[in-house]
Amino acid sequence: MRFESLCLSGLALLSSCSGPEVKRPPSAGVITPDQGGAAGYQHGIDHSTFSVGADQRYVNEFGLLKVVGSDGAFAVDAANGLAVAIPNAHSSRGQQAAWFSQSPEQHNQLVTNYFIGAGIPKEQVGGVHATTSLAANASGEQVPAPQPKIGGYQSILDRAIGEIPVVDSVAWARLDDRGRVLAEWVYWPAIPGRVIAEASRMRETLAKDDDKKTFLAKLPAGLSPGNVVIRHSSATSTGTFVAMASYDVQERRSLPQPNAQSGQAAGGRAIIIIRHFGADGKELRLPQEQRNIGADYPNAKRPPPAARLQ
Repeated sequence: MRFESLCLSGLALLSSCSGPEVKRPPSAGVITPDQGGAAGYQHGIDHSTFSVGADQRYVNEFGLLKVVGSDGAFAVDAANGLAVAIPNAHSSRGQQAAWFSQSPEQHNQLVTNYFIGAGIPKEQVGGVHATTSLAANASGEQVPAPQPKIGGYQSILDRAIGEIPVVDSVAWARLDDRGRVLAEWVYWPAIPGRVIAEASRMRETLAKDDDKKTFLAKLPAGLSPGNVVIRHSSATSTGTFVAMASYDVQERRSLPQPNAQSGQAAGGRAIIIIRHFGADGKELRLPQEQRNIGADYPNAKRPPPAARLQ
């Protein structure tokens, strides 16, 4: 699930280590857009109901500005503003506090109200959906193994500007029965006006039969129907922020599956990829979809031993 991969990444990043000249994470607030653009939202611990617990201290490491305590850590990426709150495995709230006894619909409403109250523009919330956490307790020798039970929910906001989805923006939270945040992840950048205008023009083009035929003729043959969306750099991307209007199309691709007996590849597995196309029909790539050739193929030349020891 999407939130699980995000959470695992957050856990790896939120280990604590103090150092000199520690900067504090930014406060929550609106990210002002350019002319015609859509405002973003910078999440901060001052607008969060997440508690890091006792013994609070400020920590800077791995490019993160963190508040660390006995119960967890709240961190903001200094480069792109991603905000992450992750509890410690043995925090004072414990496993029991993580259980949410109400319905996923109630959790969705609580999370929506929480984020709008924190500062996410209400008009940009295009919807909300919940994912489920399962939990079970057992000893290593218990037979049969206990069946997992629903332990809680993660509610994820869907961002939209008008009727145009903004696919890569993220705001999800997990709450306890008191409505307190147990974990969250927020990345809601400002969207440039030129990107919104381009996406609007693409939607208008596809609304007219003749213009739609002309546009689709520029694309590779055999594609499934797509949708106009706004895409941008992911929350884990580094480097310059990129945003673009895109006609997104899902494509199913078969993967070879090794044949244990013959050693030959056999079919059977498939993946779904998302392809992006601009208004001119050319295929686009997001920063997180582009290979870093330098990292993949480092310079083979090495300095002499004496130089490496200096």
